[in-house]
Amino acid sequence: MLNSIQLLRALAAWLVVFHHYIQVVHGNNLSVPLSKALHMYGAIGVDLFFIISGFVIYLSVAGKNVTPGVFAVHRLARVVPAYWIFTFISAVILLNAPTFLPLTAFDPTFLLQSLLFIPAQNPSGIGPYPLLTVGWTLNYEMAFYSVFLLSFYFPKKLQLLMVAIGLFLLCKFISRLGGDLAFYGNKIIYEFLFGILIAIAYKKGWVQKTPSLVAVAVILVAIGMIIFYGQVSHNPLKSGLPCAMILFAAVSLERFSPGSGLISRLGDWSYSTYLCHVLVMCSMMKIQELLNFHDAVTFALTIAGILVVSYSSFRWIEKPISTLVKKNSKSYTATLPTA
Repeated sequence: MLNSIQLLRALAAWLVVFHHYIQVVHGNNLSVPLSKALHMYGAIGVDLFFIISGFVIYLSVAGKNVTPGVFAVHRLARVVPAYWIFTFISAVILLNAPTFLPLTAFDPTFLLQSLLFIPAQNPSGIGPYPLLTVGWTLNYEMAFYSVFLLSFYFPKKLQLLMVAIGLFLLCKFISRLGGDLAFYGNKIIYEFLFGILIAIAYKKGWVQKTPSLVAVAVILVAIGMIIFYGQVSHNPLKSGLPCAMILFAAVSLERFSPGSGLISRLGDWSYSTYLCHVLVMCSMMKIQELLNFHDAVTFALTIAGILVVSYSSFRWIEKPISTLVKKNSKSYTATLPTA
């Protein structure tokens, strides 16, 4: 995995963590400038995740002998096990303490829909969010993987076009069938294409030729765009384009990116971090209520808890399952780990 991608994965995950901390623990009521900024802009970590996903998914198959079956198995092995485990944990908690987790509720049919990545209305009334609410992004991820999978059945030179057409049909036509399928009408789904385009440019060597000063300027312009547009709305142009610019520039600065170390580990753990952080926050809030901890202590314990759970999930769920699947997929020759 490119060090720059690991850095961005860690950044994306922790932006979402801090955004939700302000939202869940403090109800968006903090007046500190940094807290206000995280409330307004932290959700952009989702847009960054989608663009990274498009980038890595394309590179994982470009020029390699990857069959549709192998691609599907790898994607499922990467996403499903940890998501199911944290979803089941949430379900057990809700069955025993219905108010423990905010803005979600248990229902057997709804649990099944959540596990199968089928958009459905949360019984709590918040909208089409699965039982593990952060999983709404995974419903888009799985839709993207499905479209990408179908593109294997077309000539390689048409793959990007087929993915673009597939996402367009999903957003413009499938979503109009009504009901919960309207979920797919969100244009955020186009952000995967930004990542694919950058991956194509990277394969051709164009990204690497970007002068360092130009790359730094691109990052500054992208940050300026994010600030200018204000509250993150997951709009492909207002949020997606600046994130794509940051990804492009970061990859072009790969030689300056930190190698193995904490950043790399945070990148490895980023998926588990994303899945577990709300559960950890809610647990620490209950502990604070019982022991009357100071807010600073609760914050420190929350961060420590997220790190421990993220590491444990990666170490004992994500990594061994992915390793096992790769060993049994002889036709998979990717040189980059999966997203």
